[in-house]
Amino acid sequence: MANARYMNLNLERSPVGMGIRKIAQWVTYDDFTGSTTTGSLTMTPTLPEGAFVLGTKVTVKTGFTGGTNTTAVMTVGKSSGEDEFSDGTSINVYTADVVGDSAEDPLEFLAAETTVYLRITVNADYTTISAGKALVEIFYLSTVPEITESYPNTVWESITD
Repeated sequence: MANARYMNLNLERSPVGMGIRKIAQWVTYDDFTGSTTTGSLTMTPTLPEGAFVLGTKVTVKTGFTGGTNTTAVMTVGKSSGEDEFSDGTSINVYTADVVGDSAEDPLEFLAAETTVYLRITVNADYTTISAGKALVEIFYLSTVPEITESYPNTVWESITD
């Protein structure tokens, strides 16, 4: 068990120097700023400089529904309304499900810290959406150790000693 605890750290320190990481955020329908047929949200966590993006996974716990809307799809990208992290397609968030896609340009290198934007598009009026909860996860390969003081003290201390 002790060896498994340090697997990502060992991967990052290996000759390859990469470990699989993710950023994640729970989102609800009222987190999005809605107007006409779209709701937009900027994720709080950002993708780090030096990441190679793998793709996006969305675990929809409650579908994004309400009003006369009969569809709800999400795009995930580097700028508002874009879809680079969801393979140039929209992810269905209308019903509860686990959905996702690879990045549009698999293993795209991010030369700078990158903000992630979510957009949900519905067929009628986003402002009438009254339900929806999902966990959005963006997976990437890390090229640098991302160890901070928020990690368990034993790991932090062993790195800083």
